[in-house]
Amino acid sequence: METNGNQDLLEDLIAETMLIELFNEKKAEVFENVVFEGKKRYYVEDLTEKDYNLENTTPYQLDMLGHFIEEHAWGRLLCRTAHLLLDLYPEYNNKILDFRCAWTKMQIFSNEKRTNFKQIADNLYINCNHTALHSCWFLQELLDFFNIDKANVHFLIHRPASAEPKHIQSYVEQRFKRNFAEFVQIKYNKTEEYTDTMLARIEKYLNPLLAKMSKSYPNLFLFDDYAIAYNYIKKLSEKLSINLSLSAKAKTVLNKYLDYLIDFNKEK
Repeated sequence: METNGNQDLLEDLIAETMLIELFNEKKAEVFENVVFEGKKRYYVEDLTEKDYNLENTTPYQLDMLGHFIEEHAWGRLLCRTAHLLLDLYPEYNNKILDFRCAWTKMQIFSNEKRTNFKQIADNLYINCNHTALHSCWFLQELLDFFNIDKANVHFLIHRPASAEPKHIQSYVEQRFKRNFAEFVQIKYNKTEEYTDTMLARIEKYLNPLLAKMSKSYPNLFLFDDYAIAYNYIKKLSEKLSINLSLSAKAKTVLNKYLDYLIDFNKEK
């Protein structure tokens, strides 16, 4: 483990570029409870309420008591949060084994290594075998156990498009279209009329094909991760090549739009 001094320095350096810090200072682009960072978007998770819509979500950044944690997997987030809390409140080391979650009979902390348990301190392990839903509930109950005011803990999570409210999807889609059209007009010297036609054709021909391929990302205007977008777009191009209902010319045009989308998603 790092010394407290080194850990504090590391957290200070991370906080300088943390989106959640910008959000706290009201310097980030926000729409309702969605915080934008370039093309990426994250949701402000209200830890004072129990959320039942967390399937396929992943954590992003946590601001707790002025300490910043960034982890993109629930298990790692829980490990680091528990470790931090025990560092801040060492008196809880003697009672942490008594911690229980209301939604399970499974033991949460153990002083011996078990299946799906990860080590967080000497002779202390934490059960990480939880769904996204129960991981978030676990986090909330852990904060309660340590008597932390959850209203003062700021938490950002990532939701796949399928887990986003429809009105948020609509806002994101319009934002994406506007920025994508501007990108194509500037980089490829295209007219507004050209990009209007491009967007209409993507909606008419490409989005229905994508929707058949993916439930998580059924719309080319909802991607916020380059690697995910690239993989789906490449698969979509393969589907186009064997599509018998489209002419060779139409396939060429649609593939050009897919190339534009890859270029656009590559930009930060």
